[in-house]
Amino acid sequence: MQTVEGGPLLSEDSIRSFELQHGLGLPGRYREFLLATNGGRPERDLFMIEGLPENSLGRIHLFLGLNDPIESCNLGWNLRVFEGRIPAWLLPIATTEGADKICLATAGDDLGGVFFWDAYAEADAKRFYLLADDFGAFVSSLLADDLSPRISRS
Repeated sequence: MQTVEGGPLLSEDSIRSFELQHGLGLPGRYREFLLATNGGRPERDLFMIEGLPENSLGRIHLFLGLNDPIESCNLGWNLRVFEGRIPAWLLPIATTEGADKICLATAGDDLGGVFFWDAYAEADAKRFYLLADDFGAFVSSLLADDLSPRISRS
């Protein structure tokens, strides 16, 4: 997957340090993605949300990364800000054009699964929707349209 506006290049040590600091392990495909792009705006940014009433299409604004100079673009910052709102077994890895998040399951029965977190859901309503069983399947399912970022190729 191609992205623009990603964070600074990462090393495997940076990722291991993040995992140790937060007590989690990142799946291989997601780890490869961070090493290659360190987040950013993807050229294919549309995804389907099965089961979300009246809003079955979402758009990724930005994949989060590590060590980004913009604090809100960092995985760790998002973990802290959404602590208590997003369960500890989910890591916010991307943000939509609103406040919704794309999350990666880092523990439990759905380990490796990718979920949509509906920030606007009523307190007693369903808030999480499975998007894909793993990060690779999620990336493969992404679509583009005329509003998606364009990446120039030389």
